[in-house]
Amino acid sequence: MKNLLELFVIAFFALLFTTTSLSGVPDSKKHLGIATYSVKGLETNIGGAFKALADDGYTVMEISNYDAEKGTVAGYKPAEYSALAKKYGMTIISSHVRAKFDVKDVEGSLVAWGKAFDDHKLMGCKYVIFPMNMWAGSVEGVKAECELMNKIGAEANKRGIKFGYHNHNLEFAKIANTDEFYEDFLIANTDPDKVFFQMDVYWVTIGGQDPVAYLKKYPNRFKILHIKDEYVIGETGKINFESIFNQFYKNGNSDWFVEMEAKSTKEQKEQSLAMMEAMKSIQSKGGTMMDVMALMSKGQPQGDQKPGAKGAAPAGNPFGPQDPKVQAEQLKVALEGILQSGDFLKKSNFVK
Repeated sequence: MKNLLELFVIAFFALLFTTTSLSGVPDSKKHLGIATYSVKGLETNIGGAFKALADDGYTVMEISNYDAEKGTVAGYKPAEYSALAKKYGMTIISSHVRAKFDVKDVEGSLVAWGKAFDDHKLMGCKYVIFPMNMWAGSVEGVKAECELMNKIGAEANKRGIKFGYHNHNLEFAKIANTDEFYEDFLIANTDPDKVFFQMDVYWVTIGGQDPVAYLKKYPNRFKILHIKDEYVIGETGKINFESIFNQFYKNGNSDWFVEMEAKSTKEQKEQSLAMMEAMKSIQSKGGTMMDVMALMSKGQPQGDQKPGAKGAAPAGNPFGPQDPKVQAEQLKVALEGILQSGDFLKKSNFVK
C-alpha cells in the first residue's frame, strides 16, 4: 500500500508539472513589460493602476507622461514618480519623450534633451525614446535629422542612458525621389553607439513589412519591442508573435512592452488607420507637419491624439474636453484589456 501511495504521489506531481508547462498556466517569473500609454485614464488613479498592473504580473514599465517643459511626470518630480512605481513592485526602465527636435537650432535641441536625460537618470531609466516624427522630405534633410539624433544620443550616453526612436507606419514610406524606406535610411545614417531603434511590431506590419525580416536584417539595432495588436495581444491572429519573440531573443535582447490603443469601435479603428495612412502618404511626398495640421483641421482624428492617446479626449470626440468619469471608465476598460494581453503572453511558451 505504501509503495502504491508513493507511486500515486509521484504520478500526481508529474502530471501537475506536465500540465503546468504545456497547458499554458501563467508563469509568474516571466519578464512582462507594459507601456503605460496603454493605461488610458491612468492619472485618475495612478496607485490603483500600478497595483493592478503588478497583480497582473507586469514588472517593468515604459512611461509616456513625462512633461519636458515642466520636468515632471503626472505632476510628480521624476524621482517621486519612480518611487511610487517601486512601491507597487514596478520599475520604470524606459520613457517616450517629446523634446525640441530642430535641425535649425541644434544647441537648443541638445539643451532640451539634456534636461530630459537628467530627469530620467533620476528615475533610473535605461532608455529614452523619441516616439514619433514627421521627417524631412529630402535625403539631405533626413541626413541632417539623423546627425541631430546622433548628437542627442551622445548626450544620452554621457548620462548612462540609451537614446532610441520608435517607428509607426510612416517610416515605411519611401523618401521622395528614392527607392529607400525612411526606416532603413534612419538606421543606415545613425550611429549604432548613439541611437537604437524600438520596433513596434504592429506598425511595421501595418506598414506592409515583416517584423521578423527586419529583426534579421538589423540584429543589433532593434533593442526593444512594442508588442501590439489591433487591441488585445494575440486576439486577431494576424501577427506571428512566436516568430518575433524567438528572433528577438536570438538577437540577444530581452526588453519589450505591451502597448494597446483604447478600446474602440470598428468605425473608430478604421478612422484612426485612415489618418495614419494619410500621414504616411504625406510623408512619402515629402510633406511637413503643416500638411498634417491641415489634414487634422478637416476633422480627421489627430495623429498622436487618436482616440485613447495620452492627453486625447474620449474616443468618438477627439477634440472635446476630458471628463473625469469618462477617464475613470477608460481606466477600467484599459486594465481589463491589459490583463487579457498579459494572460496571453504568460500562457505563451515562447515568452521568457
